Order: sequence, then C-alpha cells, then structure tokens
Amino acid sequence: MNHNRLRSFRIFGVLFCTLGAAACSPTISTRGHLLDSEALATIRPGTQTREDVAEIIGTPTALATFDNRTWYYISERVRKVSFHDPEIIDRKIVAIDFDTKGVVQRIRHYQARDGWIVKSVGRETPTPGLEPPAIERFLGGMGDLSK
Repeated sequence: MNHNRLRSFRIFGVLFCTLGAAACSPTISTRGHLLDSEALATIRPGTQTREDVAEIIGTPTALATFDNRTWYYISERVRKVSFHDPEIIDRKIVAIDFDTKGVVQRIRHYQARDGWIVKSVGRETPTPGLEPPAIERFLGGMGDLSK
C-alpha cells in the first residue's frame, strides 16, 4: 500500500512539473503583413504603379498620415512567456513611396532597431466649459437665495 502511494506521488509530481514547464514555454506569434521577399524584389522604382504593387505584394498595412503617397507594410514576431510582457523579437517595415502620378519612387526598409521609444506625457489639456466659474461654485453651495 505504501509503495503504491509513493508511486502515485511520483506520477503526480512528474505530471505537475511537465505541465508547469509547458505553461512557462514561450509562445511565438507573427503579426502583420508578411511580405514575400522575391515578390518585393520585382518592384522597381520608376516603372510600377500603385495598382501593380497591390497586385504583386497586396494592399498595405497602413498609409501615410497626411497623404496616400507612402504605403507601409508592417510585420513583427513577438515572444510571450506566461504572464510576462510580450517581447518583440523582430519587426520589419517596408515603406514604398509614390509620386503624384502613383508611380513607385523608392522602397525603404526598416527594422526594430531603427525605431525609438516614444514616452507619453501624463499632462492634461484643460477644457473650458466643463467646470462652472468660481462664483457659481461659491454661491451654488449657499442654496437658493430667492426664498
């Protein structure tokens, strides 16, 4: 009886350690627009148009903010281990610039090391009109004086 109990504890211990190790193993996920490097190499500045680019490598992940003359294709690989913050393993950005006629002008390549951390500012911009003037706040606490 004691031998069977010890054997059960061993089996439970092995299963517990196996499940614990599996829970801590990293998960790699790929996000974004994965470009075929051979297809991208066929795009030549000065010859192809937006329509050609869309046909060869697909529609972009994002467009330039103020005009549609730059197309961005963004992809990244991220590793996540249990409850830790995700870690970016690799990030690739391809920017394709077009002229005013929609013809490819240049192709730029960026990676994670080309970026920089932008810290957000915690300040708030005051919005007029949401808070009553000081005199109204003062008199409002006194009740209705017309009674």
